Amino acid sequence: MKQRKKTPKHAALLILIIISALLCTAWSLIMRSSLYADYDIDLKQTPSLVLMMNGIREGVYPWDAKFEIPEGSFLDQAKDRIQAFFDKEQGNTTQTGVDKTVAETPSEIPSEPDSGLVPEPMEPISIEPLEFTTVDDTYFEDALFIGDSRMVGLSEYCEPIYSRADFYVKRSMTIYQLLDGKEVKFNKENKTLWEVLDEKQYGKIYIQVGINEIGTGTPEYFQNAYSQVLTEISVRQPNAIIFVNSIMHVTAKKSREDKLYNNPNINARNAVLEPFADNIHIFYIDVNENIDDANGGMRQDYSYDDIHLLGSCYEPFHRTLLTHGIVKNE
Repeated sequence: MKQRKKTPKHAALLILIIISALLCTAWSLIMRSSLYADYDIDLKQTPSLVLMMNGIREGVYPWDAKFEIPEGSFLDQAKDRIQAFFDKEQGNTTQTGVDKTVAETPSEIPSEPDSGLVPEPMEPISIEPLEFTTVDDTYFEDALFIGDSRMVGLSEYCEPIYSRADFYVKRSMTIYQLLDGKEVKFNKENKTLWEVLDEKQYGKIYIQVGINEIGTGTPEYFQNAYSQVLTEISVRQPNAIIFVNSIMHVTAKKSREDKLYNNPNINARNAVLEPFADNIHIFYIDVNENIDDANGGMRQDYSYDDIHLLGSCYEPFHRTLLTHGIVKNE
């Protein structure tokens, strides 16, 4: 009698488990700066898979992630073409809900007789760009500051500003969390940024995020999300001056040693923020000008961890904001 060759019974199950673990690990890495940004985990010592496990334990599931189709992308164009096709099929390409026989009837209203006079062309309306000026601390009395841990430090260690302004800040905050309407504790209540902006009108709004987004998508992907947030802020706060603060550099030491959180990557993100400034409603402030050393990195003696400023070193940041005020002529 021939003895049957034994085959591993659990090989398929083992392969399935390995593939699932790899997929979950990849998902955790992709979403670490957005969906799992609240979990402060050192990925050098802890498997990234722990991010997803912690999320599931706290009711944050992978399908809670939200994605935006970038404007002008292939998918965005395809979406528009599909909609145009259906509109054409329904006969609604130009006059949705209008009777075609009425639309094609010539107007019976006589046109005005030609006087022979050629109207003078209207003068184009031009708005002069505004320039930065030096202000005092009363300037911040109607200001809102939005941002991550670097802005948290301003809310804790810069008394001339935190005693006057409002702060919508949180450690590890990202532009994607703002866009998705993630809640932050504001005046002892959890609120989305949109709720805060609907409750009170501000004269100035400062926004500074970007360090936590490095590693998630490209600078252009970051720029697209940032653009959507700025548009929403402008709609809800039409009279506010919006200041886009640059992403603060890390020290030269950190920049040399870290393949991800380094100054070349930060500069690439700042490069897509600067064009938002029209110098009429939106202004770009390079917050690094009084913080950097001669080599273009955060001064070593200003930082305790190569990323954040010491509490006693927020004065240069404060001074930068004071010399970058915008005063509109009424």
